[in-house]
Amino acid sequence: MTSVPELDQDRDTGGLAGLPGLEAVCEQLAGPIAVLRAEHARRKAGAAVTRAAWKNLIFTGGPGTGKTRAAKAVARIYAELGLLQGDLREIAAADLIGTTLQETGALVDTTVWRGSGDLLMINDAHAWCGLPDHGRHVLRCLYKELTVLRDHSPNHSSGLAVILAGSDGPLRGMLDANPALAARFPAVINFPGYTASQLAGIFATLAGEAGFTLTPDAARKAATVLAQAEAGRGAGDARLAVRLLDQVTVSQARRITAAAQSPDPVTLSTIDAADVPQHVHPSDPPADDHPGQYL
Repeated sequence: MTSVPELDQDRDTGGLAGLPGLEAVCEQLAGPIAVLRAEHARRKAGAAVTRAAWKNLIFTGGPGTGKTRAAKAVARIYAELGLLQGDLREIAAADLIGTTLQETGALVDTTVWRGSGDLLMINDAHAWCGLPDHGRHVLRCLYKELTVLRDHSPNHSSGLAVILAGSDGPLRGMLDANPALAARFPAVINFPGYTASQLAGIFATLAGEAGFTLTPDAARKAATVLAQAEAGRGAGDARLAVRLLDQVTVSQARRITAAAQSPDPVTLSTIDAADVPQHVHPSDPPADDHPGQYL
C-alpha cells in the first residue's frame, strides 16, 4: 500500500514523484512549491499577504532532460493554488529578439501580456548571451514587464509566471550580471540528465503510458540498446528513449498487422524482444507534443 507521505510528495510535485530520473528535480522544486503552498494556506486562513513570493523559475540543463515535463507539473500546481489558469506556453528565446531595440521591447511586451494567466517557458534563453549586448536589453525589457505585471496583480492571483530554460553556465552568468532580474527568479532548478538505467525506466514508463506491456526480454533488450546509444554521449537525453519507443511501436504494428489471424487483445498491446531493434536509429527529434514526453 502506498504511504501517505508518498502520496503527499506526488501531489506536491504535480505528478513528477516516482518518474525515473526526476527525483533530484522534485527535491529542488520542493522548496519553492512549499513557499507558495504556505502562502496559499495563509490566504485561505484570512491572513494578509502583502508581498507575494515570486513564482518565476530558472531551469538549467541540456535537451531532453525533462524540463518540459517539469514545467507542465509546475503549471498544474500553480492552477491548483489559483495562481494561474494551468496552461503552459513555450516560446524560443530567439522569437523575442527583433531587428531593433524597439521591436525587441514590443515583442517582449506582447508576449508577456498575451500570456496573462499562463506559465511561459522561454527555451534556449542562454542564446541571448550571443547578442551584441549579451542580452542586456531583452533582460531589461523582461524585468520591466514582470515588475509592471506584479504591480498590476500584487497578490499574484492572476498574471504570469516565467521559466527561463537553457544551459547552466550562460544563464547563471546573465543572472549574475542582472541582480535585479535575478531577484525575480528565486530558484534555479538543475536538470542533470539521465543515466542509462534511468533511460530504460523512462522507456518502460512511456510504453506503459502508451498502453503497451513489455515482456521481460523486451525490457532487457531495450535497456541494452539504450545503454549502447548513451555510451560516450554523457548527455542523458530522454529523446533516445522516445525515439526508440517510436521505432518499437512501428515494428510491433507491422508484426501484428502481418499476422495471419487477428491477434488477441493481450498480443495487440504487448511488445516482444523481436520488436526492439538492435540500435536506436538516428532520426529527427520528436515533436514537442509527443505523448508522455520527457523533454
